[in-house]
Amino acid sequence: MALTLHLGAHKTASTHLQVSLRLVQRELRAGGIFYAGPGVLRHDGLPLVRALTHGGRAARVVSERLAEARACYPEILLSDENILGGTHRSRLFSRRGMIYPGVRARLRRCLSLTGGGPAVLCLAVRDPAQFSVSAFALQLALGNEIEIDAYLQGRDPAALSWSGLAQRLTSVPGVARLLVWRYEDYPALRPRLLARILPPGLAALVPELPPSNESLTQPGYEWFLRRAMADSEADLRVLANRARLRFRRADGHAPLRLLPDAAYRRSAMAYAEDLRQLRALPGVEFLEP
Repeated sequence: MALTLHLGAHKTASTHLQVSLRLVQRELRAGGIFYAGPGVLRHDGLPLVRALTHGGRAARVVSERLAEARACYPEILLSDENILGGTHRSRLFSRRGMIYPGVRARLRRCLSLTGGGPAVLCLAVRDPAQFSVSAFALQLALGNEIEIDAYLQGRDPAALSWSGLAQRLTSVPGVARLLVWRYEDYPALRPRLLARILPPGLAALVPELPPSNESLTQPGYEWFLRRAMADSEADLRVLANRARLRFRRADGHAPLRLLPDAAYRRSAMAYAEDLRQLRALPGVEFLEP
């Protein structure tokens, strides 16, 4: 039985990939691969995310359901960025700036619930400044944040280490390989990526969709911020959704850019060096166009 875990990360086009796979879930299962994404893994039928956080009955249900899947399908593909952890400011980074600080324990539990490895992990990475801004925008949309300085809590986005995360992931027993690609390369790499994670012949069945889960634009955020500051009783989730719909990227509005230009330059330099280290790690396969 082959096990593949697509871990995200958050805000790296994971939703686009997941929705595309969900649309051909029946065909994938007919082709011998059991696919489950967030729509399944965050609900009662197969509550993997809840099991990783709370254990208990959810863990028993997941273990039983995945044992049944393993008995019926030669390949298992699970996709949920919350396997890594969450994007809330208290969970995404440790006090020392480590991204997804609880990931080793969560991945060990995940592998145990799925029946063990060897497992191939799939991970997209992104420019640290862009990632931090996008993660903040997600929490804003959930009604948890208003201004990015409070979200960052003094953390320098450029200090994010994807190579450090990769080392922690590959150190977990049962991990056979970590497949990594840049979010920035996803459109060009998508056909090859699908061919790598799906059995032969199935990648061609996966439809190409428009962008999913688009973030706030800069004008949208400025509109949101004015109204949030003017009305302390406003429902932030409603405001954020109105801002997203009113100021869409498709209509030519500028992308969200909340950090100083110097922070973006520093992030780009740090990202390039981090990618160099990531490519050299044992157990890591780096996909490039």
